Amino acid sequence: MGWTAKYVKINRDTDGRMLNADEEQIKRDFVESIDKGYPILSRFKTHQHKQSIIIGYEDDGNKIVCKAAIEGTPSEGGDHKDAETFVHENWHDVILDYIVLKERLELVPERQRILEQLKLITSRTRRTDKINGVVSSGIAAWEAYLYMLEHEDLSTLPLGEGDDSDSINYRLGVFCDGLCQIWERQAGLDYYRSLAEKYPEWHDELSTAVDALDECSKYAGFLWSQGFAFEGEGLKKFRSKDERKILADEGRKAMRKDIEAIEQFEKILKKEGM
Repeated sequence: MGWTAKYVKINRDTDGRMLNADEEQIKRDFVESIDKGYPILSRFKTHQHKQSIIIGYEDDGNKIVCKAAIEGTPSEGGDHKDAETFVHENWHDVILDYIVLKERLELVPERQRILEQLKLITSRTRRTDKINGVVSSGIAAWEAYLYMLEHEDLSTLPLGEGDDSDSINYRLGVFCDGLCQIWERQAGLDYYRSLAEKYPEWHDELSTAVDALDECSKYAGFLWSQGFAFEGEGLKKFRSKDERKILADEGRKAMRKDIEAIEQFEKILKKEGM
């Protein structure tokens, strides 16, 4: 988050004594940080206040003042958490770990941050190896996604419930999970538009990318317009290769739009010598 920091995880022996830290050192960390105006992120092995922020101290650090979230009462929006401030006297017996902020890092210029982000996006999109040996990303994920739609035999899969991975319901759910990610292409469009205004030398590429990503995201709702659904005839359609071929063909159009946007980002990086 733009800071150097000290992270301390407390190890204890079977009697609960600290092995890798001592109370006096921890108190010095707390007091020095609070005196600088920096709160401390911490965790304690207590039932009600497991995670908290240390915002002050008393008695030279023998007592600490914490702010923590506690379970609230049900409200119109469901359960919520309230912040509570409390004084912790036996913190040394129950502390699990803490993070002390040290000093701010030098701010990386915005232009450089944007280019690094575009570089990350394009490299992930072009990645061809498997993540953890099983999961594809970017274009490779698109290809696997569309292959499943067009070639897998789902005609004999039964109806199912919950996490029944042998059911047609589950397979349609997997497809829809992918659609949710595709729909999220539109989430960054306003940001890219703002960059096009702020950096006119990238305007043409970013405008083209925005249009392409906008078109790509529309694929997320295409299946509903074709009568696919999680029940009845709409679910039967998903069993059929011929019906899913419609989804696959439209998906390839969306994938091409996704690639078009990536190509625009790559043009910007090439302009900038990256």
